Amino acid sequence: MTAADLLLMVMVGGLTAYALLGGADFGGGVWDLLARGPHAGDQRALISGALGPVWEANHVWLIFVIVAMFSGFPAAFGVIGSTLELPMALALVGIVLRGVAYVYRAYGAGAAGPDHWWGHVFAVASTVTPFMLGVCGAAMASGNARTDDATAPLTSAFGLVAGGFAVTVTAFLAAVYLCRDASRRAGTEHLVDGLRRRALGSAVVAGTLACVLLPLLWRDAPVVAQRFATRGVPFVMASACGGVGALVLVWRRHFTAARLAAGLAVAGVLWGWAAAQYPDLVVGQVSAVAAAAPTENVRAVLIAIGAGVAMLIPALVLLFKVFADPEPAAGDLHR
Repeated sequence: MTAADLLLMVMVGGLTAYALLGGADFGGGVWDLLARGPHAGDQRALISGALGPVWEANHVWLIFVIVAMFSGFPAAFGVIGSTLELPMALALVGIVLRGVAYVYRAYGAGAAGPDHWWGHVFAVASTVTPFMLGVCGAAMASGNARTDDATAPLTSAFGLVAGGFAVTVTAFLAAVYLCRDASRRAGTEHLVDGLRRRALGSAVVAGTLACVLLPLLWRDAPVVAQRFATRGVPFVMASACGGVGALVLVWRRHFTAARLAAGLAVAGVLWGWAAAQYPDLVVGQVSAVAAAAPTENVRAVLIAIGAGVAMLIPALVLLFKVFADPEPAAGDLHR
């Protein structure tokens, strides 16, 4: 294994962390957008409380992947930046607007305009960003990234369905995570049944979109599809087991275990895509070998990442332990 291959594996690990943590935050915004009925206010309050301590920290993983790409594979960074600038810019706009809207809604007390305006901005931006990231992934797999047409990734059926799949997956993660949060407080237990229905429904939609994606993958990204058929089977099996397990565990109200199973389901999809994509970073345009920086540079990046992660992980673990996972009430310990 070369230093470049190791760096790619580390980057996939960073993408996995972003999908499971930041992705769930985006999914919370989806449910904020779709909250209806007499408990809509309580649902939004639960989502806001769950995201409050960690919503910004989770973006560290995306920054980590971007810096690793820029430092370790500068040629690929140039290709991606010059061909996927439109969906990437829209994803960035979504991240920025989402952050601004969250702060104004949570702390502005109407000083920056009606809070419900910022609530709508927060929810819509939370949907736009994962959609655009899904479009980017599809463009990298199909090679449908052109310097002469910035809109090409957004006019592909494969890209659009991949974007919808990404949004649905984040919604599934968020619903599963929120089931546990709601079940751990007497004041929010009445939300559990609705969140269970959302988790089960979004899983069905995600599975349907995955079935739609398969023929589009073979049509628009045959190189990756052929590799996926040989390399992706273990990851597909892991994802399927995780998805089915999450549904069973949610149905039986074992929400902590359901979180782990849902994470495996999503991670399996990401790992399968990464395995099929290798060694191309953008199919037909740039490969890992051609784009890699000199070995000495890549090794230096790996050393820096190791030192950074050694400081970052304990801080994030403490953050989640203190803020994102408060002590449950005595009657909720069985969950």
